[in-house]
Amino acid sequence: MKVFLHVCCAADLILAHKKLKEKNIEYVAYFYNPNIYPKIEYEKRYNAFLKLKKMWNFEEIKEKYNHNEFTEIMKNINIKDEHIRCYKCMYFRMERSVIEAKKRGYNVFTTTLLSSPRKKHEDIKKIAEELSNKYNITFYYDNFRANNAISEGAKFCKVNNIYRQNYCGCEYSLIEAEELRIRSFEKRKKFLSKILDFDFTHLMNKELLKIPEDLYPRYLYKYGLEIIKNLKPKIIIIKKEIADDLNIKNGRNKIGNWKSKFIVV
Repeated sequence: MKVFLHVCCAADLILAHKKLKEKNIEYVAYFYNPNIYPKIEYEKRYNAFLKLKKMWNFEEIKEKYNHNEFTEIMKNINIKDEHIRCYKCMYFRMERSVIEAKKRGYNVFTTTLLSSPRKKHEDIKKIAEELSNKYNITFYYDNFRANNAISEGAKFCKVNNIYRQNYCGCEYSLIEAEELRIRSFEKRKKFLSKILDFDFTHLMNKELLKIPEDLYPRYLYKYGLEIIKNLKPKIIIIKKEIADDLNIKNGRNKIGNWKSKFIVV
């Protein structure tokens, strides 16, 4: 069986590719995403898709980028209602994929939207059922994100330098992601201000945090590793004696639901 696969991004294709290959299912990839904004973001995601194409040698059906197609379908709907907006966007991309599949003689279609942690499978299946009946085509369903696939996909992206986006795609989700980032920053700042008695703002989201040079260990001994979690540095260099006291190992350590790389010296 060969399915017509709508691809929303490289990160989600990684999960779908693995599941399909496990079942010996071949696919042709259709990267159709006029929702992505701005154009430079589209190019980043498409180039990541091309990296995977080079690695796996799958067949691609090309489609031109035209963001106006997306803005047209968003007219006359409540764009502040995320569920309505996203449902409309998914329907539009999936329907275009089905039309293209039928035109090229494919009888089975699916989508990498099934990989995304941001999308509800109930919505995707509802859209797919309607399109299947409308166009007389079979929808292939699989939970591409099952069995810790998202975490494995993230590791694959990091190891192979595959671009992994931090917002859904459209201008509305970009604004929402930025608003969420600001709220998160302020929440972390408020938490730290109750614990740290110095100006710590320059340490937040730091590329490299040095302990004890940037942060005295007495704060960590008293209040724990939640301080580091809320500072959110990318890499932490920490003296061995302090790391031993706090049970920190060289490499990636998990603090609650957050991970960061520690270099013990």
